[in-house]
Amino acid sequence: MEQIYSIQIERHVLGGLIKNPKLFADIERYISEKDFINEVHQTIFCVLRSTIIKNESVDTVIVAEKIKNIGISFKDDINIYDYLESISFVSINVKGLMEAAQELAKLTVRRNVYNKCDEIKKYLKENGEKNIDEIVSEVDTLYGDELKEIETAEKDPELLLNDIESLVEERGDNPCEESGFATPYPEFNRMYGGLRPGNLYAIVARPGQGKSTFIADLCRKIAEKGKVKALLLDTEMETEDVKFRIASALSGVSLWHLETGNWKRNSELIEKVRAAFKKISNCEFYHYPVGNKNIDQLCSFVRRWAMTHVGRGNPFILGYDYIKLTGERVGNNWAEYQAIGDKVDKLKKLAEELECPIVTAMQMNRSGENFNRRGGAVIDDSSAIAQSDRLQWFASFVGIFRRKTVDELANDGEEFGTHKLITLKTRFQGKDAAGHHDLVRRTDENGNVRFENNFLNFTVRNFNVEESGSAADIAARERMQYSLEDESNQDGDVI
Repeated sequence: MEQIYSIQIERHVLGGLIKNPKLFADIERYISEKDFINEVHQTIFCVLRSTIIKNESVDTVIVAEKIKNIGISFKDDINIYDYLESISFVSINVKGLMEAAQELAKLTVRRNVYNKCDEIKKYLKENGEKNIDEIVSEVDTLYGDELKEIETAEKDPELLLNDIESLVEERGDNPCEESGFATPYPEFNRMYGGLRPGNLYAIVARPGQGKSTFIADLCRKIAEKGKVKALLLDTEMETEDVKFRIASALSGVSLWHLETGNWKRNSELIEKVRAAFKKISNCEFYHYPVGNKNIDQLCSFVRRWAMTHVGRGNPFILGYDYIKLTGERVGNNWAEYQAIGDKVDKLKKLAEELECPIVTAMQMNRSGENFNRRGGAVIDDSSAIAQSDRLQWFASFVGIFRRKTVDELANDGEEFGTHKLITLKTRFQGKDAAGHHDLVRRTDENGNVRFENNFLNFTVRNFNVEESGSAADIAARERMQYSLEDESNQDGDVI
């Protein structure tokens, strides 16, 4: 192995510590005993650390006595008293000590990466029978894990009230329309803001409620409007199937007519389809099936795609449809809910690492079923989320997306859409955020008053999703409808 260490730098750090023990807290941000190759130096550092932490005097004789009392013997039969005395005469100032500590940390990084490369070479040599995805994913994991272990100097805690004025003034001098990526849904933006890089946004739904349609619509329209790249990772559908769905969304022509080709037998449909072709822009919206990739393989693929197609530091949005087991191992000591929780955790870390928003979904359990039920009997809270609580822990936004029940469609009116998005959690606020309580006062057809949580309405037709106002808008219409009979002017107010 190439020599990637320096005994002289190790001596400089120890000598500087003996002379300047008050700087220990500063250099400990960079190094530990693991950064010393020489075993004598490792021991000296550990004893110095213990002595300084206990606020005891740093004297070479006392330190040597402590090392001797530990009972450690060194292979070169070093006289620890003489060795410490010689180190204490190292000529180094405060600035030199800090620079030596940082250089020692850099040597450790170089050494560890070098050794990890040897480990990767060994893996490649011994695993020729594995497929390409498995090989690339494992190598990426080995290398990525090593990079994550690299610790740079920590930032000092900042005074929160310092520079607030300049921060707010600077933002006012350079205003933007939205924080993060503005969604294609104005009411969502108004209440919750845009999708911020480094954050996880999730919807939960029962099967067949439209979560795949929602994620695809959101990613495609953000890519079109924001002129950014979007990648949709799909655990269930092939790329051709998604293309037909997008064609249906753009044209308004049914999926059956498009997939069978029967749209060409109808002049009206021909006109709609051809008009839709003209709407197709140079939007860079990518799709990739990942039903057979576990979370580590998935993260490895996304990193490679982002570096190749986006470039480091450039904005993009990632959709993942949807969170479930896709090759992750479960067993007696690793239950399904733990594997799902680990997957959510890694998706959140991926969003932070690549500085992109991730839009995803998760199934609801049977308590969230709305088929053949009235609206009041549907469970619209977090207890209906299946598999793992970690989605609520790590996601910045969680909402239930479902079809409206028959009575909800009748009460709300056709103009307020086919689906509703009920917010369970949001970390960020939009321009007109409601705050902790977002209750709407509504009046039914019998004049009875009730309060319910605000929600957003959506119209989903032919895989196209359009926002259709909120529960507050429905209440405002009810107020107008019953104003002659109801003396209260508070209906529709958001509390």
